[in-house]
Amino acid sequence: MATVEHAIGEIDVVELLESVGRWPVGTIGTVVHDLGEWKQIEVSDDRGAMLDLISALEPKLRLLAKHGS
Repeated sequence: MATVEHAIGEIDVVELLESVGRWPVGTIGTVVHDLGEWKQIEVSDDRGAMLDLISALEPKLRLLAKHGS
């Protein structure tokens, strides 16, 4: 049986599998720009205020929630 890969796209919620800048492994963010293999991710506080905008390669991210799911 084949497994289905879920490509990470805009508005998906992701978790960092490697640190990016000051953000450690496990940081959660929302993809705001899908640039192919690179994703631009907004890191926000618990009230929704943007703390940072970072970029990461898709293989260094774990999909937590698909937009619309």
